[in-house]
Amino acid sequence: MKKQFFLCFVFIFAACTGKLPEQEVLRIFSRHSYREFSPAHISGLLKEKGLAGLGELDPHALVLKSRRRVKARPSVNNISSGILFGERPGGLFILKVFAASPGAAAGFRDGDRVTGLNGGPASPEAIRRLTQQGSAYLLKAERRGAPGPLEAKVARNNFFFPPIFGFYDHKTRTAFLRLGLFYEGSGEAALAGLDSLKRMGAVNLILDLRDNQGGVPAEAAKVLKAFAQKPGRLFEIRSRHAGYSALYEAEERGRFAGMKTAALINSGTSMAAEVFARSLKEVSGTVLVGETTAGSVSVLRSFSLGDGRGLELTVARLFPASGLELESKGAEPDVKAGVSGSRRVWDDSREETLLSDGVYAAATGLFP
Repeated sequence: MKKQFFLCFVFIFAACTGKLPEQEVLRIFSRHSYREFSPAHISGLLKEKGLAGLGELDPHALVLKSRRRVKARPSVNNISSGILFGERPGGLFILKVFAASPGAAAGFRDGDRVTGLNGGPASPEAIRRLTQQGSAYLLKAERRGAPGPLEAKVARNNFFFPPIFGFYDHKTRTAFLRLGLFYEGSGEAALAGLDSLKRMGAVNLILDLRDNQGGVPAEAAKVLKAFAQKPGRLFEIRSRHAGYSALYEAEERGRFAGMKTAALINSGTSMAAEVFARSLKEVSGTVLVGETTAGSVSVLRSFSLGDGRGLELTVARLFPASGLELESKGAEPDVKAGVSGSRRVWDDSREETLLSDGVYAAATGLFP
């Protein structure tokens, strides 16, 4: 899958001490702010507290200046063989071999059982050692239906796991789908993957939303519709201004409504992703596994103050189907698992990501 780099412009906060143009601030709050304030209240706070007064109006309000380009992807020096290992009853297995990866070039496939590494026995510890070395490794495996063992040298080079991918365990009839970001077109990609997994025989599903920072709400809605058990509300972007508001609904029962589903969440799950997770629980009975999500569902926009500076503030907020407030609270897991505040799960495309992963193990335990 072609690697996609998402570039965005972000403003850098400056400790500006200059007086704010009051009329411009009043105009921006009147036309755009999520909460409504009287002009007199805004003016009074600005005169009394200056910049600090903005924080009392909106905790996210910032005076901004200058720009920089930020890549929403990890370092290009990432090293991986493009193989994802995991434990299943019977030993150590290859859960996923990514297309166009060194692992695929070496001839390995999803579901191969690992029997040896670098001439020694296969174990999670051996996998962790080889990924720390950063060099090629000798992999030995066996494949159901193959006449004999498979053995090949696997390179490790600059390779990223794609933001959306899946695999299937035929013994438990459980599918896994990683949703790393709701980018343009991700809804169709996710649904196509789910269709393929269901054709393989999947009746259970683990959705991994960990470290998903949201993205395009409409793409999240496309996926969510497919799990709705009946027509109705999915989630809402709520604002007092029509231009920022949106309501997403399901018109009919979704085609994956009958699947038993668990969703993996953590403190890096934010914005549209955490609303998606909570709504998925509400409209399909999905079990949330992991830790509390970020509690960051405010939609922010920046507006010119006319003097070279900008003002960023909240214009809308996302709410799940029930209308539950998630801002500063997050979506709570049904099954708590994992280490709170641990490192990002998928940043480094590490082959051992799901090995000894307590959150993933807790979810697979729901589908014995």
